[in-house]
Amino acid sequence: MTAALVVGACALPSGDPDGRLVVEQVDPAFAVTAPPVTAPPALRTVPPLSTTHQPPTTATSANSTGSTDAAGNVDNTGSTDSAGSAGSTDGAGSTDTAPGSTTPPQTSAPRAGDAVPSLAETRLELVLAAHIEAPIALAARPGTGQRYLATLTGQVWLLDPAAGSEADADVAPQLVADIGVRISQGCENGLLGMAFSPDGAQLYLSYTDTATNSRIAVMPMEGEIPQTERRRVLLALDQPACNHNGGDLAFGPDGNLWAGFGDGGGADDRFGHGQERSTLLGTMVRIDPDPPSGRGYGIPVGNPFASGGGAPEVWAYGARNPWRFSFDRLTGDLWIGDVGQNRIEEIHVLPAADGWTPGANLGWPLFEGNERFSGGETPGDLVFPVYTYSHDEGCSVTGGYVYRGSTIAALAGTYVFGDYCTGEIWGLVRGPDGTAERIDLGVSVPRSTLVSFGEDSNGELYVLSAAGTVFGLKSATPSKR
Repeated sequence: MTAALVVGACALPSGDPDGRLVVEQVDPAFAVTAPPVTAPPALRTVPPLSTTHQPPTTATSANSTGSTDAAGNVDNTGSTDSAGSAGSTDGAGSTDTAPGSTTPPQTSAPRAGDAVPSLAETRLELVLAAHIEAPIALAARPGTGQRYLATLTGQVWLLDPAAGSEADADVAPQLVADIGVRISQGCENGLLGMAFSPDGAQLYLSYTDTATNSRIAVMPMEGEIPQTERRRVLLALDQPACNHNGGDLAFGPDGNLWAGFGDGGGADDRFGHGQERSTLLGTMVRIDPDPPSGRGYGIPVGNPFASGGGAPEVWAYGARNPWRFSFDRLTGDLWIGDVGQNRIEEIHVLPAADGWTPGANLGWPLFEGNERFSGGETPGDLVFPVYTYSHDEGCSVTGGYVYRGSTIAALAGTYVFGDYCTGEIWGLVRGPDGTAERIDLGVSVPRSTLVSFGEDSNGELYVLSAAGTVFGLKSATPSKR
């Protein structure tokens, strides 16, 4: 049976009677208290930017734009620890560097004077890297050069167990972890995201548990194997419906763990989470997963709502369903693909030079893309997308990465993304004035299968298809004449 993200009417979990954020019952030593934090920096408003579109294509219905009919509890509070107290944070506080002040990872890039072909002169192709059922996320383990693949059904595979050795480079992928019995499946549930700690010593997984609620768990690595029996739930969030779970994970250049969550599901922001800053639903979250106390998680210095007026974990809010986000490994900029509802798909950029725009309001449900969706106010913290496209051209954005590899020179600095429904893969290039132009890269996967992109330790990109295939994005070998 092939697993896939689908839309359907889902039964709602029972959860906490107050509809609060809750944590699975784990070791009581993980219960923590709130740390001191600094006052949030001033917010920055970004006006809409113009876009350039390609000719439209016909699309089928979106994987994340349907609605459910069941009622659910509204999450209207901040985080709780395993004992139920508000503000699950590190009592000793975080000592991380302020946002935007760290040096992003170095990577290969064309040097001044190098002859770089244009994208128009470059033909790309997708080269099969693995054939595994229901791929959903790919992550490189720092310090090893190895690539790990997560599947929607709860498995983790090591794609290149022979990396760094003299073994056959074509060795078959190795199954290294399986949490399938701990997750829910169907609707838009499952294992949804994966990230390694910057030192490669810990693996973080984001999934919906058997009650269809969101969980982020951490487990140590021993050799090449995640130690699932030593898994610890780091963060837990009740979901009122089965769709719009988000679930992506990434470590930022600041060393903190970032996560994206959808608005709770249904349609039309039915649970009222989009503009509500006291819930983690509909937000980008930033936490310190390894605080000085060694317990729970910490609230990093600079989180905009940590001193009151919102959940301290929240970095940005107003998201509908952030389906894949990433940091540009050269500039540190944060790119977010947010799935639309009726008409518009959108991509946001929170620049590292602006400290990732703390407290950014991504607009939902006041705006869908640049268009008014509800209400009449335009908040001062609103950050409009840098690029949008209509449902004449696709129906569910799949966010990707800015290409910083060394094998496709013409693609350097291009944001590679696509649309789930059409399967088309595009590049987005921004001009000096901030305008964005979309370029057809000439490659695609089957319709309604483009679920994710991945990046290896060298900055090369991968395309994940729900058809059970993982492809490397390559420059096509010129044909001999």
